[in-house]
Amino acid sequence: MRTAAIVLAAASALLFAWSYGVYPALIAALAARPRSAAGSAAPSAPLPSVDVIVSAADEESVIGVRIANLLDPEVAGADPPGILVGCDGCRDGTADAARSAGGARTRVVVVEFPRRRGKASVVNDLVRTSSADVLVFTDANTVFEAGALDALRRRFEDPAVGAVCGRLEFETGAGARATPEAAYWDRETRSKEAEGDLGVCLGANGAIYAARRELVRPLPEDTTSMDDFLIPARVARAGRRVVFAGDAVAREDAARDVAAEAARRFRIGIGAGQVLRRELWLWVWPRHARLTLAFLSRKAARWLAPVLGLAAAAAALFVPGLRVVGAAVLAASALLLASARLRPALGGIAGRLYYFGVLNVALALGVSAGLVGYSRPAWGRTARA
Repeated sequence: MRTAAIVLAAASALLFAWSYGVYPALIAALAARPRSAAGSAAPSAPLPSVDVIVSAADEESVIGVRIANLLDPEVAGADPPGILVGCDGCRDGTADAARSAGGARTRVVVVEFPRRRGKASVVNDLVRTSSADVLVFTDANTVFEAGALDALRRRFEDPAVGAVCGRLEFETGAGARATPEAAYWDRETRSKEAEGDLGVCLGANGAIYAARRELVRPLPEDTTSMDDFLIPARVARAGRRVVFAGDAVAREDAARDVAAEAARRFRIGIGAGQVLRRELWLWVWPRHARLTLAFLSRKAARWLAPVLGLAAAAAALFVPGLRVVGAAVLAASALLLASARLRPALGGIAGRLYYFGVLNVALALGVSAGLVGYSRPAWGRTARA
């Protein structure tokens, strides 16, 4: 058991170091290397038609603003998109608010589903109803900046491009307590830019990404919070490029506090565990080396590192010389998660370390649940600033 504890702890540390330290520099260096003409084909296809997909669950307070934003001529561009709103068993006035915001416009379609099934089921149904060339996926609480849709659309002039990840920027509302999420997201965006240059921008964000409709495969209906990973990943598997569009900007309120973000990370962890258990093709290096490198480095490593760390602490409980250390790690992890309910507002390095610790404990619990088969496709919205 001593050997197991040491090996698990070492593996956890190595995965953290690789994913957060080595990989960002490596992917940036790879992206900076000259590429063949095949990787940067000149645009040769006309601009595609677009439908925007919005899955909404009790979003009465924001859905009107969301639709008005998508209908804004500066956002919609010269060729306005269709807007498909799926109301997932809404218990409030989301559907009525969406119809009111759409007015008499026939391109705004509101589909009501009588019971809550989860985002994956709603997305599957809305995709089947669309006949557009390209589908843009977004959230009900997101706002696109001017030109965002055209910026996404232009990337599809290149027939080699199958999916596009936009740029999400977090905002903190007046009087709200900021979390370190925005700074963390800025670092993530730099890695996404490099991956996009290589055509393997894995893990879009649900706020703003797009894919060719013909390449979108149905999601497992019990998928938890992973459409923005699975759809681009499967596009890449089909041999198309998944690129990053830094000029397609969406804005969204940051999570209100560390407790709200911890709940979101637990939900993401469940979906991550499902991916690790089901999408075994992502581990097959020879078939798609760059894709697998991105997956293992920026996704699998981050999902598994905290799980292995907690497993090492648990194993240490059975080793006399390591028992105190293992107990201390597990106690500290439990304390971190419990303290998040108090919503402490810590600044500086201590605040960032606390935030990193809480979110990784929440993520580890979610990944572990997903790995053993737990599924929760329907979820409440994250409290935002």
